Amino acid sequence: MNNNNKWRWIYNPFEYVAGWKAFGIGVVLLAIATITGYFGNIVFYALEIKSVPDIPWGMAFSLQALGLGVTVGIMYSTALLFTKHTRFQDIMGTVTLAKYPLLLIALLSLVFGKEMASIDVSKIINHELDFSGYALLSAFAITAIVVLVWEIALLYNAFRVSTNLKGLKCVVLFMLAVLVSEIATLLLKSVIC
Repeated sequence: MNNNNKWRWIYNPFEYVAGWKAFGIGVVLLAIATITGYFGNIVFYALEIKSVPDIPWGMAFSLQALGLGVTVGIMYSTALLFTKHTRFQDIMGTVTLAKYPLLLIALLSLVFGKEMASIDVSKIINHELDFSGYALLSAFAITAIVVLVWEIALLYNAFRVSTNLKGLKCVVLFMLAVLVSEIATLLLKSVIC
């Protein structure tokens, strides 16, 4: 495998794996990220990463499943409206696998979770943090932004590869699907929690 192919695994693994195989790999990686995030006091749902100390174990998995299910459902529905040959297992598999960057945030939260949990919002507002607190908060925020951009890029590639859409049509439909997924997930979360 040449160097170019190794990088493709990072930003577009869907050229190599899709469908049920991608779903299986993605579910394992998401489960590891959810468990690791749980012990690092963070939860994931849709494109959200929240610091939530003392969340019940089942709730961490439920929020992850809710975000994933809504995103898959909306992307599949969108694809069905505009393409004829989209398979559910391709959307489900690629979207699930596209969430693997969350593992990086989960690992960081496991290492720095206690320090992050000790940073109170009032300390930030009142400028009561020392340099190390600001440095940790900044590093975590920058990493979270990088992971979010990476995840969105992977979700776009997942949608593009699974639907065979191209160009502006693909971009617009993807953006609409992500926006509707985010709103629907947040509304459902507020009803459930």
